[in-house]
Amino acid sequence: MKIPGKLSGAAITVAAASLAASGIFGGVASAATSAPATSAPYPIPYPGAGTGSSVPPPIPVGQVAAAECTPFVDGDNVHVSSGDVSAHGWWYLGSCANQKTVVSIGLQEYFSDKTWHNEGAVGTKNVYPGGGSANRAATRVTCAATAPTAGWRSYVIVTLGTGASAYTGALNLACRT
Repeated sequence: MKIPGKLSGAAITVAAASLAASGIFGGVASAATSAPATSAPYPIPYPGAGTGSSVPPPIPVGQVAAAECTPFVDGDNVHVSSGDVSAHGWWYLGSCANQKTVVSIGLQEYFSDKTWHNEGAVGTKNVYPGGGSANRAATRVTCAATAPTAGWRSYVIVTLGTGASAYTGALNLACRT
């Protein structure tokens, strides 16, 4: 006998499943209603990547004391070389004397969490200003995969005088860590 206002067992089961799927009980009961699982960030192409060009700064007339001088830094575009992503950094006199100083360069890869991650070891070298193969620091990271592409850039730091640092332009390369 059916009692008015009472639900059948099947109707209760359907209603309970509907409420659980809606999340009313504070959890997720159905994979169809759950949010995607979060994963660790992974390398992706950088949306603002382009081709950058490097122009040396003008050399000022006269020089100041080493502690007060201002050097300029520069670096080439990150590139793939022999299965590695690679970059080089150097410095220009600016208002500093012609002397050796330490240039540091590091690599950064762009990730899905929209941040740059440092990759590999920082390269350092004590060099004279001006660049060229003898007067630059280098760094490289082995590519674990070549597809799809990932965003890359480098940073160059010189601590002489007031110091200087810069990022090179971002490029999307067929290299992922």
